[in-house]
Amino acid sequence: MGPGHPITDLNSINLKGVNLVLDVENGRDKSGMFCYLGANLPGGNRPYTAVWFIDSHGQGNLHQAIAPKYDHVFFAVWSKRDLFAGHQSAHFCPNAVDPKFFNRQHFQHIVPTHDFGFFGSKGGLDRADRLKVIANTQNWTYDVAEVGKPHRHKWPMTAERMSGCRVLFNHGQKHDINLRIFESMAIGRPLVNDYDKISGIDKLFQHGKHYINYEAYTYKDLENAMNIALTGGEVVQDIAEEAYREVMEKHTVANRVHQIMEIING
Repeated sequence: MGPGHPITDLNSINLKGVNLVLDVENGRDKSGMFCYLGANLPGGNRPYTAVWFIDSHGQGNLHQAIAPKYDHVFFAVWSKRDLFAGHQSAHFCPNAVDPKFFNRQHFQHIVPTHDFGFFGSKGGLDRADRLKVIANTQNWTYDVAEVGKPHRHKWPMTAERMSGCRVLFNHGQKHDINLRIFESMAIGRPLVNDYDKISGIDKLFQHGKHYINYEAYTYKDLENAMNIALTGGEVVQDIAEEAYREVMEKHTVANRVHQIMEIING
């Protein structure tokens, strides 16, 4: 339900027999508004309500303000957990992938044509600027691009472009464990990712086991990580393999659904 769907709001349907209303944050609609249907339900005899906040590092004030309207709060940004410290049922629920769209099994026919790749929204592509400078110096090739426009489907194009790269790159924004980490691991390519202990990434993944980190965003540190990822042979492939298994076993959408329902059902 919501903008872009046949049913746009909860007032147009009979909620009798509905046990749970779950809002999953999916960004602004075409009018620039956020849609949180459960936050508008009156009290009293109503279904349980829950919300999964994804971008609390960017919408912290809004999330903190509407969180009390829900029976259960799930948040993807570990570093912003204090926003929900007073809520009676608030839980860390990281990003996840849907193997239907991000899964190396679907792209085994693609032969990589670039050494490195980074894909994201238009406003965040500058995170790869240092990578491009280093790659140009070392004669490494790269594919850095926005895949899909806002409010347009980005799949399977994003996964296809990722599969065309030997190594994938990521740099977080505002201490978050962003979706690109999970997507890259699901594609089965080695991931070069910044280490940010504030983000809580070490609660999910380990450097040298699931990804190759660079602790300081300097040219030298990043170049070392890139060189290891590109030339590390079987050791690096083992890291990619372990990351793929970890994501498929613990970080799919199905895993998150199970977590949410287990908590709600008590």
